Amino acid sequence: MERPQHTTRLVLGILTLLLSMHFGFSQSITYRDSIYKAYSRGHMDKWLVLMNACEKSAGHDNVAEQMELLSYYYGYTAWLIGAEKHDTAEVYIDKSEAIIDRLLEDAPEDATLQAYKGAYIAFTIGISNLKAIYLGPKSMRYINKSIELDPENIQGNIEKGNSMYYRPSAFGGDKDEAIEYYIKAVESFEKQGLVINNWMYINTMTALGQAYEATNQIQKAKLCYEKIIRIFPNFMWVEDELYPDMLKRHQL
Repeated sequence: MERPQHTTRLVLGILTLLLSMHFGFSQSITYRDSIYKAYSRGHMDKWLVLMNACEKSAGHDNVAEQMELLSYYYGYTAWLIGAEKHDTAEVYIDKSEAIIDRLLEDAPEDATLQAYKGAYIAFTIGISNLKAIYLGPKSMRYINKSIELDPENIQGNIEKGNSMYYRPSAFGGDKDEAIEYYIKAVESFEKQGLVINNWMYINTMTALGQAYEATNQIQKAKLCYEKIIRIFPNFMWVEDELYPDMLKRHQL
């Protein structure tokens, strides 16, 4: 079985389906549950099939459907980069940026679109680290703009958390600060009722658990992973790998 390289494991963040902007959370019931099942079991081949179906059915002028498609591109692109399938990742970066730029023309002050723009620039860095020097600040301008426009924006907080977590401390990275942004994103998911069968919610929760462990907050990491297992009992990455490995490392 193929396990996805999760978006939050990268500076780019992959990684999500969390559209908290005024366009609304756009995942349709048709794809939402199936996408979650593919993600939770590590079946990115099934994710691709579902994403292709969404691509064919999404109306060019339907904002909600375009945002849904963009969210699937986002998760898949992050996985491709983690799997070092860079040529294919570049194809989806181009497709995604075309959607983002078009939607930004009509909604230039939209916080979620700003965050997505920053994330996709970071995806390019994930493919070529040499571009970090000049693309890194550009990515952060979009992410910071998202937070300025809407401090509670889910996508903005996820991307800010990813940036703070994976950026070297010499360049402003701070894992403790990353935790604050992940917590804000998780709280927003929960307040908005965007929890059930939402792959990005569980992905963000997982990032939070990893950040707790990385900052030696082991009990908080343990509780975070246990919450994930309780809510999403079939999420293999945490249940079969991260949680038991953490218990072993810390002799819990």
